[in-house]
Amino acid sequence: MKISDRTAGFSYAIRDVIAAANEVEAKGHKIIKLNIGDPIKYGFKTPKILTDPLRYVEEENYNYYADSRGILEFREAIADYENNKYNVGVTAEKVIATAGVSEGIQMTLMSFTNPGDRILIPGIHYPSYSGNGTIFGNDMQYYRTVVEDNYYPDPDHIRSLMNDRTKLVFLNTPNNPTGSVYPEKVLKEIVDIVGEYDACIVSDETYDLLVLDEGLKHTATAEVAKDVPVIAYNGFSKVFLAPGWRLAYAYIHDPLGKIEEPWDGLNKLTRLRLCASTPLQKAGAEALKQDQSSYLPETIKLLKERRDLIYNRLSEMDGIVVNKPEAAFYIFSMISMDQFKWKNDKEFVFDYLRKKHILTVFGSGFGPFGNDGFRMVYLPTLEEIDIAMNRLEELLRENRI
Repeated sequence: MKISDRTAGFSYAIRDVIAAANEVEAKGHKIIKLNIGDPIKYGFKTPKILTDPLRYVEEENYNYYADSRGILEFREAIADYENNKYNVGVTAEKVIATAGVSEGIQMTLMSFTNPGDRILIPGIHYPSYSGNGTIFGNDMQYYRTVVEDNYYPDPDHIRSLMNDRTKLVFLNTPNNPTGSVYPEKVLKEIVDIVGEYDACIVSDETYDLLVLDEGLKHTATAEVAKDVPVIAYNGFSKVFLAPGWRLAYAYIHDPLGKIEEPWDGLNKLTRLRLCASTPLQKAGAEALKQDQSSYLPETIKLLKERRDLIYNRLSEMDGIVVNKPEAAFYIFSMISMDQFKWKNDKEFVFDYLRKKHILTVFGSGFGPFGNDGFRMVYLPTLEEIDIAMNRLEELLRENRI
């Protein structure tokens, strides 16, 4: 039996590199893994404000099938949490619980688009957007993210790609894989462009509270969207350091009711999977009532130290073009390929793995504007980052033309 056409046509670079890493490990080599954004794998701990409420699983038997949209307590807590952060005016009726943001992306494309409908995606992006777009037969168009301008979107290029078949425009700020935080001015420009069409903005804000520098803040797209519809995603994987929980949510900003029908369709789709995890929703609802100062400032401090080290080391390397990440825990670098023997970013990444035992992800796996680049996480210890950078300097020196 052959694989289906819908799944044969896509790949997922972040996980695809693991097969090669397994081969290297099987030969007895220890690998420093800079490929996956899982804080727990690098020694970070899920905060007690999230794990302690798991006692309700036993004490109050939160083990039943919940409302497919999410338990009311969870949806109310999400609405309060988002309104307190950004004053977006969301209500519990406009919130659904999802098993990770990735499930929300899938259900959004299923409900908001038909095969052939156009969706706009950042030219360097989280691969789930394009992977799911491939599965659902969308006409995917990649808008320019400007390297020289910290990978911010190019509104003029977005305008040039819009047409009457455009249904969704994806934004991701703070961004994975670049760590950039989109300025409010840029978001407003994009809102104005999308508002000229019968389209909706999809705003992935998973890393919103992991902004690393004082004076810089995340702007929720719904804050500046006026009457343009927005479906926003967030979750507990990154800010709450609980990636394995697969607990997330979506909410909509839709003051004119432009997306009522597809939103109702998305709510129907939640019934197919019965519900997101009931006990984890209860724990999440309780955690959102607590002060995040018990862990978040220390987490940001550790990330900032690691960010500064890896950025400073990379910026000193001839042939590497790098911007300083503003948030999250990723750094995306471009390689001046004309200075080296490698043909492309994939060849570089696998060379770095097999010769120096450092695992990263090739930039082309994040979209066409990522060609000749690579992504690393800066979650490991300072010592491990230094070792990885020393080995990178060796590799560059050995392969320079």
